[in-house]
Amino acid sequence: METAYEKELRDAVAEVQACKSIQTKRYERGPLAIYLKCADDAFEIMRMVQDVPSTAGLEESFHRYSNLSFAWRALEPYDMIAGEFRISHMAEAVVRGPQPSAFDPATSETGRLVEEFRIFETHPVGGTGTYTALRLAHGEDFPEIWYFDIRQGPTRLHISYGDYLKVMLRTRGLYHWQYLFAEPDKENCGMSVSLPYLRDGLDFLSREFPGDDLSDLGDRLAERTFVRDEG
Repeated sequence: METAYEKELRDAVAEVQACKSIQTKRYERGPLAIYLKCADDAFEIMRMVQDVPSTAGLEESFHRYSNLSFAWRALEPYDMIAGEFRISHMAEAVVRGPQPSAFDPATSETGRLVEEFRIFETHPVGGTGTYTALRLAHGEDFPEIWYFDIRQGPTRLHISYGDYLKVMLRTRGLYHWQYLFAEPDKENCGMSVSLPYLRDGLDFLSREFPGDDLSDLGDRLAERTFVRDEG
């Protein structure tokens, strides 16, 4: 039986596929880890391979996909707007361990940070150089969520794992939506250059999916735009 989030995911993809102003570029469903009945099964596997200080909040939006990819692009005249996601379940992310990085953990603080990342969402079609990861940090009540953008490096997000996966569906994976949950910072280059794109993207999604209330995301966009433009 599919989990509640797996149904939300299936419904969200079907809604995008039914939209006449959007073209689906990729939809691939990889193996489903049917041996995982619930989040506790994933936690047990995670603890076998890594000292996991906290799993608080990770039970929300639980899914069992080892990988699932979905990518879309709007049709003209809005064809600059697109999005995608490729998700892995939490145990898969932890078992896979740290991924190759251009940052040397022996000589770079960024490298040491990135080595602790466990990637659970990537953007291989049009978002090369971006991904989102868990950081299972000691002393933290909840696992941290980090967004990596090759233009900027790692940026901490102020969102839980469960909420991240839900907002991912609300935005349909719109590129760089993650910056809406980063600390407003005019020195963050990746955020600054993404804001005009996010404005157009949220406007497009609001028109095409009027049943969704994206006003909270619009408020976040306005806050970050104000910080970028102040002074």
